[in-house]
Amino acid sequence: MKIEIRVGKERYYYMASIWDIPFIVTDVETTGSSGQKNRIIDIGCVTLLGGQVISQYDTLINPHQFIPYYIANMTGISNEMAARAPEEWQVMTDIMEILHQQNAVFAAHSVPFDFSFVNNLVIRNGYASLEMETLCTLKLSRRLIASGQKKNVGDLAQYLGIHVKNRHRALGDALATAQILALLLEKAEAEHGINTIEELISFHNKPARHFRASYKTFKRVETKLNELPKEPGIYYFLGRNKNILYVGKAKSLKDRVRSYFNEGALSSRKIADMTRRIYDIRWTTTETELAALLLESKEIKRIKPHFNSADKSYQKYMFLKLSKDEYPKFEIADTIEPDGTEYFGPFRSNGLTQTILELINKQFKLRECDTPIKPNLENQPCFYFQISRCNAPCSLNISKDEYFEELEKVKAFLSGFSEGIITQLEEKMIKFADELEFEKASVVKNQITQLNRLFLRRQRVPTSINKNNLIVVIPISPRDKTIEVIVINRGKLMHQEIIGRKAPLDNLINIIRNTFFIKYKENILNYSLNDLDEIKIVSSWLNRLNGKGNFIYIENKSENSVLNDVEKTIRNLKFEEVPEEN
Repeated sequence: MKIEIRVGKERYYYMASIWDIPFIVTDVETTGSSGQKNRIIDIGCVTLLGGQVISQYDTLINPHQFIPYYIANMTGISNEMAARAPEEWQVMTDIMEILHQQNAVFAAHSVPFDFSFVNNLVIRNGYASLEMETLCTLKLSRRLIASGQKKNVGDLAQYLGIHVKNRHRALGDALATAQILALLLEKAEAEHGINTIEELISFHNKPARHFRASYKTFKRVETKLNELPKEPGIYYFLGRNKNILYVGKAKSLKDRVRSYFNEGALSSRKIADMTRRIYDIRWTTTETELAALLLESKEIKRIKPHFNSADKSYQKYMFLKLSKDEYPKFEIADTIEPDGTEYFGPFRSNGLTQTILELINKQFKLRECDTPIKPNLENQPCFYFQISRCNAPCSLNISKDEYFEELEKVKAFLSGFSEGIITQLEEKMIKFADELEFEKASVVKNQITQLNRLFLRRQRVPTSINKNNLIVVIPISPRDKTIEVIVINRGKLMHQEIIGRKAPLDNLINIIRNTFFIKYKENILNYSLNDLDEIKIVSSWLNRLNGKGNFIYIENKSENSVLNDVEKTIRNLKFEEVPEEN
């Protein structure tokens, strides 16, 4: 599969990376097991691109069939709810638009089941049978995860540290599967050198093979295995000459390191070869899993162990930045410069970044011309004005204040705060409909649909580097009433600790005050390669929370307001829905 990239009038093609392909991760709840005889009652579609969820869609569908009791009990979807749901034909336009994204791959945790139902839905409503690549995360997990680990969505999510919300509803399971897929893609790249979609499809279709560590290795390190703590941290596998072979991270050092020596635990010959060379194990504990992730990344870059080959160099990330012109526009950048402007990202793939920029240009009316403008009434608006993609500030068609209002909408939208924009468009659509201008109302409806599909977050995690300032409060243990507190300043982890819900907060309050209200310098924004790596790790980790925890944003709040929010959130945090870990 090849990807086309356009730069001006030139077109370039390259082999599709696993990070440049949109995966349409789908889950369906149904009245039974037959894709032909039974019907979908709930469908969720999540688009995963560049390792990030960029859109999500879900709807109930009236099956015109009885929903068995056990299915209604499991999903919470009653026959009464289904009877009030949209008809199949009413949702097909949205579903077909999602499925027909360019180069898209259909993914599900049990592809034969989900694809059969979706394909029969498509055919039944007069569309051609789907012809697209399919990827089964169940099959992929069998190739990549230890054979003893259960492979259903719930157990895999727990194993990979993913918080699942709304289990057994289509969108909840689709979101969890998408996050599982993102981590499996990283594992496939790191352990098996898989880079293209063709390699991935071929790999996942091969019979699963698993290996085990040798008994000799086990006896060499048995004492160390018994000493491993349960805390999170990073571990080092050392060779005969005390050289470091591999660095890994763990939510529980004891569970993770010992898992290498379980029956069928190793998913690649490369890792099996590594275990044969292990003569010693060392470790460093961290207070939290996020701290372990960050320390692992730094240590791999510093030591460059042989068996961490895929992670030795800093990955290339892409950003959207605002130009420094009098009338700024969005541009693609591959680094962050200390130039005083605002950056959004990081995005893992160039294709994803270009997709976002194109959608911004289509849905908002900022200028797209390459050169700075000098507004004048005598200037003639360009082609973009004629096709309603620019408000033509060059000819003073709008004022500078109006241009910046549009710019703020884009910035808010990119940072996940799009509710106000959607509300405005909905009001506009209703106004057109009331005035019987149905064509204009339809255009606005399409805009709402597109906007709803870009950056719909489980949590509102800003993509603006400059404004990614927040405090995250996460319940850890219902029994001990402990809480994890994360302080993030412009995308970087500044502080984290685990405290009791009733613990004194003096130290935490001083850290928050120093971070955001005393030492904070708005114009200083200078990032090293290590900083960019850290931003990406923190951003990915925040998205994996999937609704778990409380996010307290700093923007446009006073010091007292933020500190009061933090104290209130910690003291009143609910633990009831947080399962105790085994």
